[in-house]
Amino acid sequence: MKKIFTILGVSAVALMSAQNLIPNPGFEAWTAGAPDGYYVTGTTIVQGTGANKHSGNFAVGITAPTAATGNKTINPTPDINVEATKTYVFSGWVLDNTPNAKFKYWNQFRNTADLGSNPLQAGDFTVDSPQWIFFSAEAVPTAGATVARPGLRVYGESAANNGGVIYVDDISFQDKATMAVTDVKAFDSEVKMNTVIGNELQVTLPGRATVNIISADGKLISSNRINSGDKINTSSLTKGIYIVTVDNGSAKVSRKVMKK
Repeated sequence: MKKIFTILGVSAVALMSAQNLIPNPGFEAWTAGAPDGYYVTGTTIVQGTGANKHSGNFAVGITAPTAATGNKTINPTPDINVEATKTYVFSGWVLDNTPNAKFKYWNQFRNTADLGSNPLQAGDFTVDSPQWIFFSAEAVPTAGATVARPGLRVYGESAANNGGVIYVDDISFQDKATMAVTDVKAFDSEVKMNTVIGNELQVTLPGRATVNIISADGKLISSNRINSGDKINTSSLTKGIYIVTVDNGSAKVSRKVMKK
């Protein structure tokens, strides 16, 4: 059984993207079957299209190893220069829609070598889901670090279930100080939904956004990338209170809804 993967919380404060220190973050540029600007040696890579991309034309698909242990990792090149006093944010979108692979984001803070564990290494694996899930973590560099190497790491689900493909898209590595707080109040006023729901949740939005439904105990129930007016099927939800978060990539708000 996979552990529950880290997801965004339900606070109403969101951050707007500033300078992304990762090249080709949306995996739009490819040469000879591999995304430009990434170290992929020893890893089987496929190009994600259609439902296997989060935005743009492409995503990157990383194939899990067929061995019982180990992982396959890709990372941007060159390494990213970091400063000891700054806080860095590592984030992106992942699609784990296979029972034969699981994912962790896995940054290394380095000098001449890897300086060990740090908060930009996921503690939990992804769980199987047909929806794209957002990950995000922040940290100051480990003492002595001069560069960061943000990696995308895929493992086999188990010795018997392996070789699956996990897709990743729209990743970023940013200096938190260069990220500005966006006007959440304006976004909040434009997001409307029915707060008492039956078999459908309908959301009015200023533009395309990700809508997550979260149970009262904090478990992600569903995640949908929708347009304004789209309806989300909630017929399988049990009666009770849920938190619905709406995230357009630069602002995030939440609502409490009741399934009757």
